[in-house]
Amino acid sequence: MNRSGGRRPTEKRCGSARGRATATTLIVASALAVVLAALTLAPGAAGARHARAARVLNVRDEGHLHSVGISGSRLTEEGPVSGTIPGRVRVFFAYNGSPTVAAQFTIYSRYGSISGRGQGRVSDPASPAPSFRGALSITGGSGRYAHARGSGELFGVFYRRRLGLTVQAIGKLNY
Repeated sequence: MNRSGGRRPTEKRCGSARGRATATTLIVASALAVVLAALTLAPGAAGARHARAARVLNVRDEGHLHSVGISGSRLTEEGPVSGTIPGRVRVFFAYNGSPTVAAQFTIYSRYGSISGRGQGRVSDPASPAPSFRGALSITGGSGRYAHARGSGELFGVFYRRRLGLTVQAIGKLNY
């Protein structure tokens, strides 16, 4: 400025300090908004949900079990399972000589457990080793099988003298 209060012709006005601070704040806020939006939409971002395709598995497993406990007409059987989902199984098997049997089971595999129940009909209740056949349903699980559901058929033989079971399960497992 010159002494008379006017501006020199070559002098440019840069704006006030307050105006520069507001412009800088807007630029920084815009940059932060862009970065936050990019992080929120990025794959694997915290809180992001990922869809997972449901898996369907055709199962065919067989187990040779031995008695680990008896309570009235309810037997507790355990043993190895081989087939589609190998591991160990624990079965609570109810048989009182009538033509029906019922079971609750849990299979323990290296990727988690699968639980369910079954009910069947005995072919010859008077036999020393009656066979049975019926339906089974998968009701849940843990680990990889946490949301397991399914159904199928249950076959088996109950060995009365040694209180053992041979069981076979065939069906579909959704997990």
